[in-house]
Amino acid sequence: MLKYIFPALVILILFSTTSAAWQPETCKSCHLEIYEKWNASAHAESLKAAGGSVLNIEECTKCHLESSIKETWGREDVETMVEPVTCEVCHNPPAEGYDAHINEPSFYALEVTLSAEMCGNCHRDEHHPIFEEWDEFNNTDFNITTMESHSEPTDIAEPYILDRDKSCVSCKSTDGAIPNLEDPDIFGLNLNEVPEPSEVSEWRITCVACHEPHSASYRIEDDVLLCGNCHNSEHAVPDGQTTRILHPQWEMYNGSIYNTGIHPIDIGCSDCHMAMQEFNDTTEEPAITGHTFDFKSEILFSPNATNGCYDCHQEVFIPVVEAKQKLIARRINDLEATRINASESLEELNGTHTYDAALADYNNAVFYLEAVKADGSHGIHNTERASEYLDNSGELFDSVVERQAAISEPGFELILAVIGLLAALWTMKKRK
Repeated sequence: MLKYIFPALVILILFSTTSAAWQPETCKSCHLEIYEKWNASAHAESLKAAGGSVLNIEECTKCHLESSIKETWGREDVETMVEPVTCEVCHNPPAEGYDAHINEPSFYALEVTLSAEMCGNCHRDEHHPIFEEWDEFNNTDFNITTMESHSEPTDIAEPYILDRDKSCVSCKSTDGAIPNLEDPDIFGLNLNEVPEPSEVSEWRITCVACHEPHSASYRIEDDVLLCGNCHNSEHAVPDGQTTRILHPQWEMYNGSIYNTGIHPIDIGCSDCHMAMQEFNDTTEEPAITGHTFDFKSEILFSPNATNGCYDCHQEVFIPVVEAKQKLIARRINDLEATRINASESLEELNGTHTYDAALADYNNAVFYLEAVKADGSHGIHNTERASEYLDNSGELFDSVVERQAAISEPGFELILAVIGLLAALWTMKKRK
């Protein structure tokens, strides 16, 4: 009897070992922290979606059942076991197979990709068009000179970044964003871990820049801190010299009605910039996931949106928002005209004793104006602060024009000359 049992046990052990080598529990022995993140994620629960009915729908298994996913992607390492989305789905095996990696993990490394296309294999189409929304750069109507997108490759759109330091890499590439976001502080650049431009493999801001792939959650739970890590002005202040301000969205938002308790609930970046709408089974209207990150009031205040804004504001709030934006836009246009006048006045003041003070006022005026323009929300992030900044800009531009007007008045230079002469005579007399 033993002669039959022993071979059977050997076969069973070999089968079990081979099978175990393909399961997340095997990866767990070396990657415990990653395993625990995955085990608590939606990927690990993919078979339980829709009450488990996804296993009965072929179209659903293509993204919820591991073997079906691999077949859909044209993979050859297809198994017959019923498994959710496990390590194998995102990590292709080396040519020698997964067992080789388990035996010599450093020598036979699994494939690791930062691309959005990996996630886009499943996160796409009418029910969850995340990839299509994100991939604006490849739309036929995308204008690289006037539009910006997380899918826009920095090395193509801003090639000069390749000659800059790591602070640019930290927000202009996925390779830099991942280590940078390990420090949740707004200005906490983790430059020791950020790669050099020459070491970057993914110059777009892809899914894994913002989402930790194993847990599928945000890298920083607070989405304001997550977005604010890059969307801040890098300590820019009106110092009389600074006129160029980049992405000051965090400074504009911080201290607004959205996070000071004035609004009934705190509102973060994703509430407005990622207004979502579920797939409509009746009309087959595609879902909206918000991954363009564009502010669209018609979606934000739609009764079909999942953010709840409609409950209080309803659709009648759309024209209110648009009216506020038009007011700020009009003020910006008016100030651009004032800016031209102030620039001409500044040129005429060049060489006079008031030039330095006028230049500082002019630069600060430009700072406030550019801060509102660079914020891009036309006052929606913080209407009060945007209005205050534009008020400051207008007053400072006017001060430059007024200085030039005062000096241009008849007799003014003569008066200054007389005052200067009297001052000189008084000084000489005092020395005697």
